Amino acid sequence: MNEKLKNTMVEYAHKVYDENLFGAHTNNISARVDSESMLITKSGVNFKDLTVEDIIEVKFNETDKCPSDTLKDALLHVKLYGARQDVGAIMITSPVFALTVANKKVTIPPVLDDMAQIVGPTARTAKTNDIFGISKALKGRGACLLSDIGILSTGTTLNEAFTACLVLDKAAHTLIMAQAVGGCKPVGKIGAVLEHVVYRKKYSKTNQEALLKAERE
Repeated sequence: MNEKLKNTMVEYAHKVYDENLFGAHTNNISARVDSESMLITKSGVNFKDLTVEDIIEVKFNETDKCPSDTLKDALLHVKLYGARQDVGAIMITSPVFALTVANKKVTIPPVLDDMAQIVGPTARTAKTNDIFGISKALKGRGACLLSDIGILSTGTTLNEAFTACLVLDKAAHTLIMAQAVGGCKPVGKIGAVLEHVVYRKKYSKTNQEALLKAERE
């Protein structure tokens, strides 16, 4: 199973690069293996060239054995998996538009329908490495912004985490462009909440089960 999962992680690392979601700051992809460990990409590796050799397994209770160059980034993923048992994959990326908004420490309103559905009614900004603040920012959300980094997205599957990352960066781009021409009218608050609830309760639950199996088996 681990080899299949590693290959899937490589595929998504290349997708992150191809979609211009890979940036100059922190970029890591991880996937929960089971209740005891995760797989994570080594820090500092360009996703364009990433291979299965650049993916390591980290046991949640043996982080001291993690390579020193990846340890700091891995610890954040370990803490998030401990806090969110529903999360099976995490992506932290540094796309330009999301990083620009994150550095302003603002909350992105639901400027796009797919953002409301997949990310949630808003996208909050949290301080990097503040696990309490990040957990709070992710409450009821599929992703959040990280100051000085860009995006932290989560999902049951790598596909869901990638989609949330892609959509949130698109929302950040939309917000920046809209502000340049005087603003935009976001999706209504109640409508945004309902869209996210329907996505989580119906589409995500059934669709992700099949994707989870495909990514790992």
